[in-house]
Order: sequence, then structure tokens, then C-alpha cells
Amino acid sequence: MQTASREIIYNYHSPLNPPQFTVKPGEVFMAETELCTGGWLLSYADSWTPDKTCALNPTVVVAVEGAKPGDVLAVKIHEVNPVEVGYTGFNKESNHLANHIMVHDWGMNVKTVKIEDGFVLWDDKRKLPVAPMIGTLGTAPAVEALSNAKGGAHGGNMDVQEVAPGSTVYLPVAVEGALLHIGDCHAIQGDGEINCSGGIECRTVCKLSVEVIKKPENYGCVRIENDAYIMTVVCEGNTKEAFLEATKQLVLWMVEGYGFTVNDAYLLLGQVMEARSTQFVNPTASYICKMPKKFL
Repeated sequence: MQTASREIIYNYHSPLNPPQFTVKPGEVFMAETELCTGGWLLSYADSWTPDKTCALNPTVVVAVEGAKPGDVLAVKIHEVNPVEVGYTGFNKESNHLANHIMVHDWGMNVKTVKIEDGFVLWDDKRKLPVAPMIGTLGTAPAVEALSNAKGGAHGGNMDVQEVAPGSTVYLPVAVEGALLHIGDCHAIQGDGEINCSGGIECRTVCKLSVEVIKKPENYGCVRIENDAYIMTVVCEGNTKEAFLEATKQLVLWMVEGYGFTVNDAYLLLGQVMEARSTQFVNPTASYICKMPKKFL
């Protein structure tokens, strides 16, 4: 089984990033992801200091055989396995939420934690069950390079908890081979990602496979599907814009994929839709809208 090594990483989603290898549709492969701020955290004894180099959510890159512009990748996430140590933290000066709620200057705050037996060992009293996810998953844009700090129609730094084992993520293809970028995994993350650094940021080993499908007629944003939901994800400059577009795209998916009229889809979503901002601390805010499959 081919494995993308965290020794070869990129800080931008770019059509110029050489892939480590090419996978066939349906082929299972592995991806070693690096910590969002680089390779400094190797043991529980390590701690972040201002001289650590921020790696801008580094990603590994693989190509997909037969993927061409106009297609959609269906990325199946089989496993996301965290390593034994992670961290979370914030810098009050660059975190607008922390700056809003703190009445004194805390400066840089970082907490390192052990990850053992399916739990994040928060302190002597608390163990948090892991819910591993891929924070950054996207395809290369056609021309420009996009910072791994941003999310968009290509995917990228979405920080959506549902990008997790059991889900299939649908991403647009803009270049030959698609150039799938993978990185910035978390052992667990709360809504809003209010600490900026996570969630519990950690290295992981992911197991994935990819299919190439025809682009749906009304496909206009990242889509996610699992056993329980169909979901749309939009990343915009503010949460309201992201929410409005994600809702619209979910209506269109219901119309095209499940035979609803626009009116009926909209009315039904008004009763059963689940939606939230998964993060609003990046340059682009992420909103996910979810439709339970049991009502489709």
C-alpha cells in the first residue's frame, strides 16, 4: 500500500505541487499528516515557543489517475489515527475571540496533551474521547496557489468535524490528476475552533481511497455524505455568507439528487436541518448544513 510521507509537504494548494504518487480510483492508500505548525512536537516534553516556525497547515499531495477538470473526487475516509501527543493553544494578540473575552494579557497559551487508548488526557480529572478529523482536505486550483490557511470551493482548510472516518467528501477537480492535499488533523475539535490552534492538533496516519465521478449539474460547494446525512460546506469571509450559500447548496442537492421541488426542500429543511459554524478563526469561516437521510 502506498504511503504519502510527511517528509514532503506543501504550504499552498497549488497546481505546481508535485504529487508523491498517483493512485488508481478505488485504491486504498495511506497519508502521514504533519502537525499544523510543523514538526516540533515529538514528545509530551516538547512545548511551543515563539521561535517555532509556523508551517501553515502543511499538506501531503497525491494525484488520482484519470481525474480531469470538470470531474469530482469522492474521497472516502477510512481511518484517521492520531499519534500519542498533541497540543492546543492561542495567542491573545491574534485571536479576536480571546481578545474579546480576556480582561488581561495572557500572551501565548499552549497546552500539550497525551493521546492514549482513544482518549485525550486533558488533566488528572478529565479524559476526552477522541473524534479524529482531517482539518485540511482539498484539490489544487486551476491557476493560482491558495494558502493552506484558507478554505473555499476547492476544500482546503475547512476544519469540519464531519471530515472524518465513515464520510465521503466530494471535491472539485480543476487540474489533471486533481492533486489531493491532505493535512492539519485534529484528535478532537469543538465548534468554532476558538483556540485557533485546534482542537487538539496532532500528527496522524490516515487511510483513504478516491473515486472519480461526473460532476453533478448543481454542484456548487464541497459536499459530504455519511450513513446518516448529506451535508454541504461553504467557506466565506463571514459566517452569514457561508451559512446562506451552504443552505442554498443543500436545497439544490435535494432537488437534483432526491426529486424534491425547491419549495418542498426549503420547507422541509426548515424543520429538520442541522447547521453550525465549525470554525470562524481562519481567514475564511466554515459553515456546514446537514440533512438527515431518514427524511429523504
